[in-house]
Order: sequence, then structure tokens, then C-alpha cells
Amino acid sequence: MRSVVDNLPSVKTDRSEPIVSIAAKALLLDLDGTLVDSAKAVESAWRWAAEQLGVPYCQIAPYVHGIPADQALELAIPGIDDPTKSRLADEILTRQVESNAAVAAMPGALRLLSRLPAGSWAVVTSGSVRLAESSIHKAGLPEPPILITADDVQAGKPHPEPFRRAMGVLDVSCEECIVIEDSPHGIASGLAAGVRVLAVGTTFPPHLLEEANWRIPNLEKITVTSHADEICLSWGIR
Repeated sequence: MRSVVDNLPSVKTDRSEPIVSIAAKALLLDLDGTLVDSAKAVESAWRWAAEQLGVPYCQIAPYVHGIPADQALELAIPGIDDPTKSRLADEILTRQVESNAAVAAMPGALRLLSRLPAGSWAVVTSGSVRLAESSIHKAGLPEPPILITADDVQAGKPHPEPFRRAMGVLDVSCEECIVIEDSPHGIASGLAAGVRVLAVGTTFPPHLLEEANWRIPNLEKITVTSHADEICLSWGIR
């Protein structure tokens, strides 16, 4: 199987636009910020947490995307005691699940997922299974064949365990996969698992996504083709 179909401008469209084309057997996709836009619900829950802790939201904001809530609290509030951390993490997730804030599919997400072969992809998220299932349902996304959540691992992103767990369930090697992520912690997790990473610039500025193998603005830019056991993702670089 091809692992990469050159990430150089060797393929041209009718308009002579340089194209990047990469191939894999399976895709490992982040959820929040990648497949679904849950930013309003996330921010609302974390603003509540900041009020409970008596700290400005800006102290917590850098950590609210891409990692489990308990890890985010540890980073934002060094020395936070375990009972408080556990209580707040549980309430943050509950508030996101129950939030009236809209959760929508990210542009291009439904089209991408609809073109993937059955059993060739997994959602790998830092949220709980309850939160992930709620977000997937609210956004109208198809049920993923494999769902790896914070409930399934001992260490969350940026540790490689979440993506390694997904590869084990899908029975694929790291060379056969591509991770699609929107956060620096998610990118670090994928790379640590030995997987090539495609970053989407939907949540973080480009300079925080530079460790990824490739970067695109959003999923709308991707063209998906598949045959046999291979998925090909292509996009213009102009």
C-alpha cells in the first residue's frame, strides 16, 4: 500500500493548481474542533469553572481544547486538589452535554465521513463517551465504527495512548494511518504514536500547528477517493 502519494506539487488540476495527495488505510479523527463545532458549549462550561475557582477565564482558556478536563485543570491550576479537580471535571463535561449552545458539524465533515469505506475510521476524542455521543448526535454525524474517549484510556492527549488504542481496535499499523487534528496536544499525541498528522486550522493559529506533517484551513478543502483498502486525501495548496 502507498503510504504517501508525494506531498509535492506534482499533480495538477484543470486550473494547474498544485495538489497534495496522501494515502492511508485508516483515518483517526479528532472530534471537537475537527468534526464538530462545540466551541460555544465548551467555553460556557469552562467560564463557569473559572468562576468557581475564582480565576480569570484567560488563565484557563489555553487548556480547554484538545485534552481531558482533569488534565486541563492540572495545567491551568497547578496544585489543585484531587477532589476539587474531579468534581469540576465532571461538572464541566455535564454542562457541555446539557448545554443549549448549538453543536454543529464542521464544514466538510459530513462529506468527508460519507466517502470513507465502512470500518476504515475512528473518532479519538479527549471527552467522555457521554459527551462524544451527545456531540455526534447534535451535529448529525454518522455513528463512528470506532469511538475512543477519555473513558477508554489511562493517559489522554498529548500522550500517544488514545491513538494507539484506536489503531489496535482497527488492527492497523501507524504507517497505515493518518490522524486529523485541530489542536497542538492532539498533533503531539498522533506524532508520538508514530502516525502522520494532518492539521486543520479551525481552532488554533497556524504557528501552533507547525509540528503537523500537513496543514489545511478546514475539511472543506479535502477531496476524498477510495478504492480497495486505500483512502486518498487530496487538496490544493494555493
